[in-house]
Amino acid sequence: MKILIAGLCASLLWSCSANQITAASGAVSSAAPSFVNDGLIVAQIEGYFLTIDADSALQTKVAAHNGVVRLSGRVKSASVRDRFVARAKTTPYVTRVVATLTIDPHVPSAQGQAADFGLTVAVEANLASQAGVNALPIHVEAHGGVVTLHGNVHTPALRETMVDTTKKTAGVRSVIDRLAIEP
Repeated sequence: MKILIAGLCASLLWSCSANQITAASGAVSSAAPSFVNDGLIVAQIEGYFLTIDADSALQTKVAAHNGVVRLSGRVKSASVRDRFVARAKTTPYVTRVVATLTIDPHVPSAQGQAADFGLTVAVEANLASQAGVNALPIHVEAHGGVVTLHGNVHTPALRETMVDTTKKTAGVRSVIDRLAIEP
């Protein structure tokens, strides 16, 4: 869901200048209580991050409380980290920035993250459509076509059905079975 929201925000923000974004958020937040200001600060910073580096923005968590912003997650480079921190510090109503951003040159691309999300949803839908199969307690993760299944099932036959169904989903290259049998 974060990927879809980020994509929408990015497309909207790319058509706006930084001054337009600042003016709009300032106009709304000037009459709002502090918890609303914190929400606006987070939204504004996340939007700015998308314009700096969308891949890293999708791996970064932004939180605010009474104007204190906390940045955590992974970014592609020290340069991106420095730009994120600098931009957060210059955002209206931010009083302090605490950053614990990890540099990871292997941050997946926004397109790769969207593809992984789509594959996860497809696998979950296929599992849920199996007659008599309750896929709700199963956690599905997809990364580059490799799907990992986590959770508990009641029988070996159910486990096999879930693994086979996952393998037959378009886009799945391989399956890592971490399903436990729990009677």
